[in-house]
Amino acid sequence: MRTTAYTTVRPRYGFADIVGLLFRELLLMIVIFLAVFALGTLAVLTLKKSYTATSSVYAGAGQEYVYQPRVGVTDRTAQPLEASAVAQAEAQILGSLEVKRRAVQAVGADVILGPDAKGTTTEKELAALKALDAGLGVGTTPASAIISVSYEADDPEQAARVLNAVVDQYLIQRRNVFRDRASPAFTAQRQAFESELGDADTAYEAFLQSNDIGDFATAKATLAATYQTTFAETLSVRAQLNQASQRLRTLEAQLARQPAEVVLQQDLNVSAQDQILTLRTERENLLARYTAEAQPVRDIDQRIAQLQAYVATGTTVGAREVRTGPSTIFTEIETTRINAVADRDALAARL
Repeated sequence: MRTTAYTTVRPRYGFADIVGLLFRELLLMIVIFLAVFALGTLAVLTLKKSYTATSSVYAGAGQEYVYQPRVGVTDRTAQPLEASAVAQAEAQILGSLEVKRRAVQAVGADVILGPDAKGTTTEKELAALKALDAGLGVGTTPASAIISVSYEADDPEQAARVLNAVVDQYLIQRRNVFRDRASPAFTAQRQAFESELGDADTAYEAFLQSNDIGDFATAKATLAATYQTTFAETLSVRAQLNQASQRLRTLEAQLARQPAEVVLQQDLNVSAQDQILTLRTERENLLARYTAEAQPVRDIDQRIAQLQAYVATGTTVGAREVRTGPSTIFTEIETTRINAVADRDALAARL
């Protein structure tokens, strides 16, 4: 028995087939399009329009953030805050509840809520405060001192009026925040300090004028550098003077131990030795004529023996003529001493 299997093949549509199918449902497509268009038009016409007023506030670091003394060295004061930090602090004041409450009281709750607002005055103010809080936007940009402020409302004039009121109340509030609220006692003490400071400032200016000083800090630094250089040079000269004085004392001590004159040449007296040599010569001559036992030869031998015994005593040799002169060592030390005295006197004159 033969079994037959059937398979289903999905139809393949071309571009013309798809266009034909769409035209077959053209009426349905038109109905759906009209319905969507009508709903969109109705939504656009029924939505309430809103207007946004914007403003920018520059928040720079002023006297409130950096203390600047009236007198004294100004380069030792604290460094000012960064622009972003100042902007963040000012943005907190601008978006504070007190500023919003003051803005509501300034323009009135009816301006924010509209003429159809109902309720008591307190209820209107609370509602206006909520509406102002919802529509007000305060933002800052990193590394920038600009604060962006915006307010959204149904009426453009209302949005601009409320935003201006918020900015005005912010300026008033920041003055109150940075205002000095010290007690009367502190105020009197501060005024006394300011009076003393003014007197000191006047005396300081008079001192500068009387001494022809244009820039006290520069003049002070210059004098300090000059004093430091002079003081260092003085210490160096004193050390050199002590060294020269000690060198002079050493030279004088050496000079005292050296003789001023020394022996340059010395002739010795050697007449006894010469006589011995002469007698020996005569003895040799006699031996040519006599024997060694002859009386003349024996007499010469006796005289030679006596002279040799005399020479052996060590008293026969002496200085016959001595020549002296200046010592070169003494002269050199004396010259060095004279130069050392001159150097010491020159160093002493520099002090």
